[in-house]
Amino acid sequence: MRPAMWTGAAVLLVTMVATALAHAEPPGDRAAEASFLLGKLDEADGTFDKAVADYRAAIRAAPESASAVRAAERLDWLEARSEGDFVPLSQLERIRRSPALSSNPEAIDRLAHQADGFPPGVVRIEARMLAAEAWLHRMQQPQRAIAELRAVAEDPSCDPVTARLAEEELVDALLANATLDEAVAEARANPTLLDARSLARVLGLVVRRTVRRVAIAVLAVFVALATTALLRAYLRGDFRDAVHATRKLTLLSVFFVAFLGLAGGTLASKYESGNSSPFLLLACVALPLVLIARAWGAVGSPRIVARAARALLCAATMFAATFLLLEGLDPQYLSGFGL
Repeated sequence: MRPAMWTGAAVLLVTMVATALAHAEPPGDRAAEASFLLGKLDEADGTFDKAVADYRAAIRAAPESASAVRAAERLDWLEARSEGDFVPLSQLERIRRSPALSSNPEAIDRLAHQADGFPPGVVRIEARMLAAEAWLHRMQQPQRAIAELRAVAEDPSCDPVTARLAEEELVDALLANATLDEAVAEARANPTLLDARSLARVLGLVVRRTVRRVAIAVLAVFVALATTALLRAYLRGDFRDAVHATRKLTLLSVFFVAFLGLAGGTLASKYESGNSSPFLLLACVALPLVLIARAWGAVGSPRIVARAARALLCAATMFAATFLLLEGLDPQYLSGFGL
């Protein structure tokens, strides 16, 4: 026989075997599969009560068949969302299945208002979560999303997993909306709904805000005291001492800050994710602070206590300027310090 004839014979044999196996399938299995497929069609059409009847028929026809197992899964899903005789589920699925309606503010607003009247249950939770996701991501209306997420987290009928998800997204939305105090209050009111990392992040932002305020205060005190001291020196004719002392230190100061910026930037650039700009900018910020501190020291009180206080304030000012610089560039730079 020719190769083509052998191939045709093989195909015919496989077809005959498959047909025989299909006819050998028990009638109950075929009935279960048919009922399951009808249930899928009814579910796609939104006639959920008919789908429930079909899935139950599939289970009755052949309880051990693969179709019955799949029918049982869909039946459990539908029965968990059967509140209100499937009317809320129909309204939810109409929005959820349509990309156009899911991105339509009027449709989402209508669903959110309808959800307020839904009976307690899974559908009300899912409708509010869908509305919250739409407001938060596609429509950029965080305040409306915050209200929906809070309603989900506080709903007694909400399951623990969804409640934790809603609480975490709620806290994130509050932080993104620059309402740190509300985010802290929310986190402290529901600590069991947040994981340790999220709770630590919120508390870390509180610490960062405190440090920022202290840093600004330190810089303000430094500038005020240094300016006052230099103004007094000018009025009593001692300002030349400040100028002379600053000139003597200028070259050394320039060399020091240049070394700080270039050496630090070079080391940072050696790493794959390194960035030399913080070191270069820090050098630019450090130079005037060093020169002002030197001028202030030249005309300030020579007493030991005053000199020690100036030294501490100048050191604190350098740390404050570094903190504000890093926060302004990218707050992620502060994560290594627990901020």
